[in-house]
Amino acid sequence: MLNGIDIPAVRSTAFYSSVAADVWHAQTDAKAYEWWHFDALSDDGREALVIVFTDNYVFSPRYAAAAKSNVVNLSDGRPIAPPRFPAVSFLYSVDGKAVFRTTSEFPSRQFSGKNDSAGCTIGASSFHVDSASYGNGYMVTIDIPLGLNRRLTGSFEWLSIESDLMPADGNGAASSWNMVAPRSDVSGKIEFTGKNGNSKKLVHFRGTGYHDHISGSQAFHRATHSRQWGRAHYVDSTAVFSIQNDVAAEAPTAKLLLVRDGKVHERIARCDDRLHRRSKFGIKYPARLSFATDDNIRLRVKAVKLIDSGFYSIRFLSEMTLMLRDGKPRKTIGIMEYMATKNIKYRVFRWFSDLQIGRNGKAPVF
Repeated sequence: MLNGIDIPAVRSTAFYSSVAADVWHAQTDAKAYEWWHFDALSDDGREALVIVFTDNYVFSPRYAAAAKSNVVNLSDGRPIAPPRFPAVSFLYSVDGKAVFRTTSEFPSRQFSGKNDSAGCTIGASSFHVDSASYGNGYMVTIDIPLGLNRRLTGSFEWLSIESDLMPADGNGAASSWNMVAPRSDVSGKIEFTGKNGNSKKLVHFRGTGYHDHISGSQAFHRATHSRQWGRAHYVDSTAVFSIQNDVAAEAPTAKLLLVRDGKVHERIARCDDRLHRRSKFGIKYPARLSFATDDNIRLRVKAVKLIDSGFYSIRFLSEMTLMLRDGKPRKTIGIMEYMATKNIKYRVFRWFSDLQIGRNGKAPVF
């Protein structure tokens, strides 16, 4: 145990792409977590949208605290379910500047997850899988307080273009990465209402998006030192990369995923990282990445504009150049994220980061 935070053992991460496995698994381990990630870039590349639902917010100071053990219900002797800290995070930026950025944490009683189909509800926000005459996808609804009787609401549709590409096979792994729908058409609107309930700002959004689901049974910040990942959509393909630096691994694992023609091609890649910098909160990250696979697929990533910065993660609009075996470079703007999970061991970081989390229907301090 370090600084009052428990340290579990670590096993491998399973990877797949399955709508059927996008359900809530209701894990009972004290530090188990699941998060559902939705992001999108507008058609002109200027607007970025990121929405995350989690049944146990891994960057909450309450999640980081040591878990109590051997707690029983004295009335019947049955174990009491460990506490959960569900949360909804929302980011909308234009030209690299955050217009709306907020995280709201709720009591566990305000979380409801589905175990027969994809979907969950946290407070007044929710998502669920849906089908219509024009296709299948996800309906996402946001309703988050911003303080002083102001609210942020939004409704979006992630219409799947490529999804459900690889059946789930966890093989008993302690964590999983379900890249459910690597490519979607995204449309919707965001509305900011004032304290009198009047609309102060209305934004219509249209672009191309991504959705995945990550889960684990052990404390995230003790299983992984850091994780850097990103995705970019091209005319004929989608490229997704991940660099996972696990505590139990001898070295980080770099993975490059190419989605094309209804198939996902998974490759372990060689990665060269350069131009290391520090964010305003002290996170050290590489601003340039180069990936290469044995079958000569290459991806170059260059951070261009910072769109989000916190104590544990940073996000960028990034220029991503993909080279396939046809020798033709494909260039576009994508989203890259770096998670410095080990930072949560610092008490001062946990204290300041808590000021950025709204709780029990109240807005964050800043």
